[in-house]
Order: sequence, then C-alpha cells, then structure tokens
Amino acid sequence: MTASDPKGVAVQLHDWFGSILRLTEGSLFSVAPQGPHREAVVLDTLRRNARVLSQAELDDEGKLYSPLCFFLAAACRKLGTSLAAGHWRAAVNNVIDLQNRLVSTRGESDTVGLDIGTPAVLFKQEFDEAIRQSGLADLASYLEKEDREVALGLAINWGMRLLIAYALKCSRSNGSDRKDLAWVASIVRPLLTTASGRSESDSCGARDAK
Repeated sequence: MTASDPKGVAVQLHDWFGSILRLTEGSLFSVAPQGPHREAVVLDTLRRNARVLSQAELDDEGKLYSPLCFFLAAACRKLGTSLAAGHWRAAVNNVIDLQNRLVSTRGESDTVGLDIGTPAVLFKQEFDEAIRQSGLADLASYLEKEDREVALGLAINWGMRLLIAYALKCSRSNGSDRKDLAWVASIVRPLLTTASGRSESDSCGARDAK
C-alpha cells in the first residue's frame, strides 16, 4: 500500500481512531466505574460535545478537532458500534469526490451567483442537522427513540467526513510525530492530488475521443 492508496489511508485512520477509543475509554469515561454511572458519563460527553459542535463556526485553527473526536468516541460507545476501515475508506472517498465536484462546478456556481460552500461547510450542515434530529443539543426532536438513534448514526457518518474535510481546510503542516488533525490532512491530501490528476487525464481522453 502506497501513501496515495485509499485502502492504506483507511487502515491508518482506522488504527488512529482505535487509539482515540482506547484513550477515551481509559481516561475520560473512566471517571466513573463500569455500569450506569459510566453510561451517564458517556451520555454527558456526547451531549456536551454535540452542543459545542452544533454551536461552533468552522475555523482554520483546528479548534473543533477535540470536540469531534470526543463526540465520535462517545457516539460509538453509546450505540455500541465500531468503525471499520471500510467505513473510513467510504468517508475518504466521499470527501475526495465532493471536493472534485465542487472544483469542477465552481465556474458555473460563480456564473449564477451561488456560493455552494466548501466540503467542510456542506458536511458541517449535514452533521448539525443530524445532531438536531438526535435531540442531543438541547433542541427539540420529534422523533421516537429508535429514530433518534438512527439520527445519531447519521451524525457519526457525517462527523467522520467533517473531520477529514475539516483537517484539509485547516491545512497545517505536520512537523511532529503526533497523529493529530494535521496528520489526518497529511495522509489524505496525496489522494486529492492523485484523484485530481486522474480526473484531468480522463477529461483529456474524452476530448481527444471527440
């Protein structure tokens, strides 16, 4: 697997998130012993970070990195679900595909005067709506419990994509061995270059065939 291989990147993200889960389970959630009290801590963590994220604006400094990680860890713990490498690969491919689509339609959107937004903005909008539907951010949700859990699952889905797009938006160089937001951007960015080059090649091929 090379640095620009989606499978390899997905495996790295899967391993990284496994470290996030182990860290939160062994520290943040361990403020209470196993049982109802720990489940309450997980729910508190979930609600607190959902509220922070839904009220926050996107920035270029990485301020949402910790809340996003804590939210994803608590949400997975709450639903008793895990994120496989395949989930991360789907998220990475979604971000790359959206990035390329927005670039290709930028001229048309400018022509009609519409600001579609960046991938991070679009994923944040979907994430915020899923949070609202889940009833976690002190906002009324008229969904039944089962449907609110579906909304929480969607929030995980959008949260993964938001994390990746947000990392690329912050675009800070990784000058250390830390596997943080800059590291996420550093392993995903080569895929953008590869995909962009592939798209340009396909376009040239299509023109030559005419």
